[in-house]
Amino acid sequence: MHDITFNSKHPFDATKPVKVYFNLHRKCYSVQQNGLVVGHAYRIALRDVTCKVSEAGRQRVIREQRKNVHAYMVGTIDTDVADWYDIEITYNPYKYSSFVLWARPDVAVYDVPQVYLRIKDAKSLILAADEYMPSA
Repeated sequence: MHDITFNSKHPFDATKPVKVYFNLHRKCYSVQQNGLVVGHAYRIALRDVTCKVSEAGRQRVIREQRKNVHAYMVGTIDTDVADWYDIEITYNPYKYSSFVLWARPDVAVYDVPQVYLRIKDAKSLILAADEYMPSA
């Protein structure tokens, strides 16, 4: 379920949370722990996830019309993954101030029990387990 290439220069603790964001240059996910990039992944599952967007970073994207890392997910790498991930979560700094449900962009997403992040056609695809449905 994971395609993580770990950076041997920096230690990784699987019991501690990681910060995962889409790397625009490598077209994969960068995995950070303790402020250091500990690896890269083309697919990764996380549990107990918090979706974060820096509003200052988002405003810089809008002002400069140039993307930067300001949106990410924090969670623990999950090895006990759900059978179905079919609720798509998306983020576009030009349209939304938070992560949202793809099918219902009026519904903001902040906390998710499980997500599966993968690269599809060199783009980020974020899916929540099918039992996840936030209230509108």
